[in-house]
Parts: sequence; C-alpha cells; structure tokens
Amino acid sequence: MDKKNGFGKIEICIAVMIAIIFAIIVIPKLSSIIEKSKEGATKGSLGSLRSAIAMYYGDNNGVYPSTDIIKELTDDSKYIDKIPTAYTGHHRKTNDITTSDFDKNPDTGGWAYKSDDAPDSTGKIKGQIWINCTHTDSHGNVWNQL
Repeated sequence: MDKKNGFGKIEICIAVMIAIIFAIIVIPKLSSIIEKSKEGATKGSLGSLRSAIAMYYGDNNGVYPSTDIIKELTDDSKYIDKIPTAYTGHHRKTNDITTSDFDKNPDTGGWAYKSDDAPDSTGKIKGQIWINCTHTDSHGNVWNQL
C-alpha cells in the first residue's frame, strides 16, 4: 500500500466548499457592522457639532454662528478642530455644510445649518444643525430628524 503525502482532491474540494459557505454567511454580517459603525460615527459627529455651536453661542453672548460657520467654529480650533465627515450610506461622504436653500436641497447629504430665522419647510430654528438626508438609518430613523 502506497502512503500519500498531502491532501487529495476530495479533501481540497470540501475545504473550499466550507470556506465558501463561511464567506456567504460572514460577509453580509460584516458589511452590516461596517455600515452601523459609520452611522454611529456620523451621529457622534452631529453631537460634536452641536456642542461646538453651543460653546460658540455661549462665548458670543447669545449669537449663533453665521453662514460662515465652518470658519467660525474651526478658527484656532477653539470649538472644533475640523468639520467632521457625514456619512449616511445614501450620499457621498462629505463635511460640507448647507446654510441656505433648504427647500431646494433637502437631501444632498452632509450637514445642514440654520443660520437665520427665515421661514422654510425644514421646521428648524436658528442655530440648529442636522444631517441633510431624508433617508432612514439602519434603525428606521430618518436622518434629518436626528
């Protein structure tokens, strides 16, 4: 009887099939975990921006940042080092802040900031910042309602 070294064709096929089944099960779960982590990072960044706006408001005797919010919050890194990236999964990653024309641009991704009291369809008030996306997150919450 000859003794073979290594694996036969059947053993290799079985190992490959097990690897394929494992990949079919794991890859969707992994992509879901990655999406949820990006959502969590965006929601955390929203909280950081809201805190920076509140500190600015307190330091400036009840005056909110203007349409030049990026410069006002990031100058000298006093309130925030840089505007964080918003990622909803429905739009490109961006750290842009829309400060006007909310009725024309209700779903462009990034951030939206209400710098004045002008009426519009957002229902937001002066000084509020939100995620400029009308889609839902993985929990079914509408992004611009957070």
